Amino acid sequence: MPLGEVTVVKEDGQTGDPLAGAVFQLWEETNGIPGLQPTGSDPDTSIGGTCTTAADGTCTRTLSTGVYYWQETQAPPGYDLPLNPVFGPAVLTEENIAEGVTTTAENTPTPSR
Repeated sequence: MPLGEVTVVKEDGQTGDPLAGAVFQLWEETNGIPGLQPTGSDPDTSIGGTCTTAADGTCTRTLSTGVYYWQETQAPPGYDLPLNPVFGPAVLTEENIAEGVTTTAENTPTPSR
């Protein structure tokens, strides 16, 4: 079975700089309901453990074709979680499996108090 990469890139929403330290959970669309359902009687499927973005702001998983969602569970230090912390869908198909699929997620700095 061919495999491809599903990547999330975490960036500062104002500068575009990569952000290290964001924690993501990857989900596979498995219940036939569009969008991510992480809970309930028929949730989508969690893929592996969490992934924390490195200095280049990325998390990558190597997977077979399917529909995936990245859910940010913890923002990098000094940043707020987005109002909607779910990014995707990332659709990995036979046509794009060689180059993979990349999703960009932005955070805004936590306002000074």
